[in-house]
Amino acid sequence: MVETMIISIIVSVVLGVLLWDRRMECRKLANEMKQQKETNLELLKRIPVTGEGRPSLEPLTVEKIADAIRFEGYFPETDDDCVRFKVQGENYLVDASRLPLLFVVKGYSVDPNEWEMGIFRDAAHNMSDRLVMVKATFSDDDKDLRFFVAARDRNSESFRANLTSYLGIIEDGQRVMNEEYNRMVEEKRNAALKAHPMVPSVQQENKLLS
Repeated sequence: MVETMIISIIVSVVLGVLLWDRRMECRKLANEMKQQKETNLELLKRIPVTGEGRPSLEPLTVEKIADAIRFEGYFPETDDDCVRFKVQGENYLVDASRLPLLFVVKGYSVDPNEWEMGIFRDAAHNMSDRLVMVKATFSDDDKDLRFFVAARDRNSESFRANLTSYLGIIEDGQRVMNEEYNRMVEEKRNAALKAHPMVPSVQQENKLLS
């Protein structure tokens, strides 16, 4: 009889724990659903509607570009016809001087003494030929490098929907250019070793834009 009572107590405790966990899980789910509902309502407030209840397609402006960037979690700063912002510490801007044509740009400062600039320019050219959407250009003094995507978004909803894709395309361009540069540097080094086999080989790490 004692054993039966012990078993009953254990079963009661286990059931109590299970019911408590279930109750907490339900409460957590209810809170998440409430938060999601509030988020959806907030998003709906940001979408302007016409008198017929359909979303309006507002023309794209510098302010709307800044709103879209802010919506994605970044902190934009407007400057005349461009919007500047950072993604993981790296500098981007949107040139809106020729709307609805716009340019999403990622810029770097380059030290010509740290790169083989002839190969670096060739790598930019090769990348621009390989990838249709993204291009890379240098300033006249080779100290500034810009990756950019040219796009045509006629309204703020379109730009907001495409922004993440534009950033991803620029990242792809940077990755391909890094690969091209290091490949060509390696080819040059191998050619030099074949021409002068007695010269000791020096292992060099791949260069990356940062």
